[in-house]
Amino acid sequence: MIVRRRQRSALVRLGRRSRRLACVLALIWCAGLGKVHAHELTLTHGALRVATAGWGNTPAAELKLVLAAVAAEFGRHFPGRDLGTVNVVPGEIGPMVLYERAADGAYVVKLSARDGRWFQFVYQFAHELCHIYSNFDRKRSADGQIETANQWFEESICEAAALYTLRSLARQWSAAEAGSLQARHAADLRAYADYFLGESHRQLPPGVSLADWFRAHHADLASNPYHRQRNELVAKALLPYFEQNPDSWEAIAFLNTDSAHAAMVFEAYLEHWLQACPVERREVVERVMQVFGIRPEDGGGAQQSLDPLG
Repeated sequence: MIVRRRQRSALVRLGRRSRRLACVLALIWCAGLGKVHAHELTLTHGALRVATAGWGNTPAAELKLVLAAVAAEFGRHFPGRDLGTVNVVPGEIGPMVLYERAADGAYVVKLSARDGRWFQFVYQFAHELCHIYSNFDRKRSADGQIETANQWFEESICEAAALYTLRSLARQWSAAEAGSLQARHAADLRAYADYFLGESHRQLPPGVSLADWFRAHHADLASNPYHRQRNELVAKALLPYFEQNPDSWEAIAFLNTDSAHAAMVFEAYLEHWLQACPVERREVVERVMQVFGIRPEDGGGAQQSLDPLG
C-alpha cells in the first residue's frame, strides 16, 4: 500500500534457492555478528542489510536466515536484476518500502512483524520485495506526484507474490532436517497462506468471472487503490498464473517502466506491459489480460486452463 502525503515523502505499504543455500546464508550472517547495529549479507543480485534490534524477542540469527531465504526464493526469478542494497528495519505503522532511498542509495523496507512470527516476516518481506522488483519508484509525474491509477494492480500482484512465497517456502521447509528452523515452521507458513486464501472476501461470487467483477469495480479500484479486500480477491485470482510457471514472475520487472506507463488507463497499461516484456515472458501477461476480459492487440493469448489452487 502507498500512503501518499502531497508535497511530502511518499511511502509504499505493505512487508528456488535450495535449503543448502539458505543454510549457507545463515552461516554467513552469523559470522558477521558483532557490535554494529546492522549486518549485511551479499546475495547473488544485491545485498541485504538487517537491523539487529527492534524486532521484539525475535532471535537475530534466525531473522537473518528467514529474510535471506525470502530474498533468495523470490529474487531467483530475476536473474538479470541487481537491487543494490536493501535495508530492512523495524516499522510501527505497517510494512512498507520507502520512496526515499537511504544516504548510500539503499532501498529501505520497514516490517511490522515481531517476536519470531516467521510467517509474518515471510509474508511482509516478499510483498515489499515485489514492489521493488515491479519498479514502484518510477511513477512520479512531472510535478513530483505519484501516479496511482493502476496502483491497485501492483498491490494485487504483490499480495500474490507474498502468498506465492509463503507456499513455496512451506514446501521447501517441510523437507528440511527434523528439528531445524525450517522444519519447525513449515506448517505455520502453509497454514498462514491457507487462512488467507480461504477468507470469504477473496472468493468471487458464484457464477461471476473476474472480468465481470472487474467491470463492476474498476472505477472504485482506480479511485481507491488500497481497498485491501478487493486487492486480495484479485491476488487470489492471479496466483495460479504464477504458480503454474514461477519463471513468469520475471515479467513484473517490466511494469511501471516510467510515469507515463503508470498513468495509462488500465487496458493500455497492460498492453504496454505486454510489449515491454521479452517474448518469453509475454504469455503470463496475455493470460492476465484475458482474465480481466482484455484481448491483446496482436490477437495472441494463451488458452490453456489452469488447475485450481492446491
